[in-house]
Amino acid sequence: MAAAVAEKLILAAERLMRAGRNADDLTSREIAAEAGASVGLVNYHFGSKDALIAAAADRIFADFAPRWDRVAAAAEKAGSAARETGADEAGAVGAAFRAGTEELKALLKDIAAAATLTAGGSEFTVRRELMEGDLTTTKFLAPVLRAILPPGTDERELRMACFFIVTPLQTLLLRHRWFDEWTGSDIGDRKQRDAVFDFLVDRILEPFAAKAGRGSTNTR
Repeated sequence: MAAAVAEKLILAAERLMRAGRNADDLTSREIAAEAGASVGLVNYHFGSKDALIAAAADRIFADFAPRWDRVAAAAEKAGSAARETGADEAGAVGAAFRAGTEELKALLKDIAAAATLTAGGSEFTVRRELMEGDLTTTKFLAPVLRAILPPGTDERELRMACFFIVTPLQTLLLRHRWFDEWTGSDIGDRKQRDAVFDFLVDRILEPFAAKAGRGSTNTR
């Protein structure tokens, strides 16, 4: 019974955030009402609203795990399609690189959107996900880059690309107020945030783009 109530509270918080509510604006009372439970059960089962938000955020971030494979799959599909239409190997490599890069940017943008929603005022959730979780390791990103970068890419260059993609992601989301003040951007705005990620990934992967048969990953 207790486990069922806790699950209802997690699902309620998850549902509210997926609907676009920012964790910082949610109250324990609102989450409990969504779950059809007493507000006192939030602290009883989780100790605090923040801990409940963290549990719900875990569910949201877990959805991204399968999407890393989709980046590599998009690259492979584009390369195969190019070969089938008569492209040479350089053309196929370039097509795979472009498709994989665009899929990677889409994934990073959605991760950033989820991090923005689940961070809350303390930002402890995004801090844990970005600085202590798998995103900061090579578990997901390095294999993805191996799949989309040109064959023979130096391992050290690949690891540097991983580092220079993840580190700005941490900075943007954990120090967004400083970034906003310095650049005049608003990371809280999805359109402006997406433009930042386009710029970031394009510039970091630009040297590899030349090797993949085109001068730039920037398709805008």
